[in-house]
Amino acid sequence: MEVTIYIDVLWMRTFEMELFVCIFVNHWMKQMRPTWRIIWMTAAAVSAEVLAFVIFGYGTVYAVTSLLSRMLLLLAVFRPKSWGIFLRLFLWSMTGTMAAGGVFTACMDHVPKRYWFSAGVILCALLVITSLILEERRTMHDCHLYRVKLFDHGNVVEVTGLYDTGNRLRDPYVREPVHILALSEARKLQKVLKSSRLIPFSTIGAPDGMLEVWTIDAMEWPGGRQEQVVIGAAPDVIFEGKDYRLILAADWRDKS
Repeated sequence: MEVTIYIDVLWMRTFEMELFVCIFVNHWMKQMRPTWRIIWMTAAAVSAEVLAFVIFGYGTVYAVTSLLSRMLLLLAVFRPKSWGIFLRLFLWSMTGTMAAGGVFTACMDHVPKRYWFSAGVILCALLVITSLILEERRTMHDCHLYRVKLFDHGNVVEVTGLYDTGNRLRDPYVREPVHILALSEARKLQKVLKSSRLIPFSTIGAPDGMLEVWTIDAMEWPGGRQEQVVIGAAPDVIFEGKDYRLILAADWRDKS
């Protein structure tokens, strides 16, 4: 069976896929590289791939050239500061390539010949747009989450904290806001937490209750630190299925 391959179609198809992948990786990993740089570097990398195909055809040499071209493209476009970041860029780019390749292959098999390429481009664009919308929603959620370190007597416990404007609990004795920590995490500090006290609190589920709290040496988060912090322990069931293990007080940053 004889197959005719048009170089211009091969270049355009490869360019579309690589461009979609780079745009996807650029936004998904928040690299914020300019679009014009992505376009012209992608065009250069694809031209090198197509040239390798013209010289060597499909085979091992072409596959190795394509892989090296992808790696050099990622290095040139994103200029990663570490090998760890480069590895993430590479893995996300390969994921995007497989997804785009699957879309184009499905369109080739199930869409009329006149329209399969256009349909593949449209579907890939929709996939990129959908992924960016999902990432934006995740970012909006994550903007209220902080990696927090709790310090006391030389010991450190690191957890993810949720900034909750509804947590307005205060310790009436020291007049400080109270941060609510999962009981299992609090137990990691109990080896050094010497003294505790009970403070009154009320919620919808428990109109009247007493909460055990401690004053620890400090709490630290990216960009800030607070000394002499009050934390209280709550049952782990409150945190089941959550991305966080600490509920930060509403006015926690006002004390930093």
